Amino acid sequence: MRIYNLSKKATEDFQNSIRSLPTSGEIRNIPKVKDLKIAELDDPALSITFEKDAKLYIGKNKTETYFPLLRDEEILPKLSSATVDMGAVKFVCNGANVMRPGIVSFSGSFKKGDLLVIKEVSHSKAIAIGRALVSKEEAETMKTGPAIENLHYVGDKLWEALKFLEI
Repeated sequence: MRIYNLSKKATEDFQNSIRSLPTSGEIRNIPKVKDLKIAELDDPALSITFEKDAKLYIGKNKTETYFPLLRDEEILPKLSSATVDMGAVKFVCNGANVMRPGIVSFSGSFKKGDLLVIKEVSHSKAIAIGRALVSKEEAETMKTGPAIENLHYVGDKLWEALKFLEI
C-alpha cells in the first residue's frame, strides 16, 4: 500500500467530484479539507482517499465510482438508507447485491443511481454502501429482483485496508 498527499489542485478537483456524487442527501456541504491523502492498495483498481480530522473516507472501485466508506462519519449520516433483515446480512457482507425480498424498510428518498447506506435490522448498523438500481417508489412496489448494487461492505478489501492506515 502506498500513501501520499494530494496536491492543492488535486484536492480541489476531488472535493468537486465528491460534491457531485449521485445522491439525494446533503453531502454537497462537506467541509473543505487541506490535508487529503490517498492510499493506493495492492489491487490497482481500489484506492482510499481520506482526511482523518474531518473523518472523511472515500473509496474508489474498478468502475471509477467514488463512494463513502463505512467508516466515514461526515457523509454516511446524510445518505438515504435501506434496512435489510437478518437473513440478508450474510449475503450482503459477502458482496451480493441487495435483493428486494430482503429489504424491510427504506429511509429518506432516492432515485435510480443514488448512493445508499445498507443497515441491518437488529441494531441499525451500517453493513454496506450501495447504488440504487431503481427509485424508492419502484423499490417499494417490487416483490422480487435486485434493488441495490453492493459497492462496499464489511469485510471487503477496502474495509480491511482501513485497519492498516494510521488514521
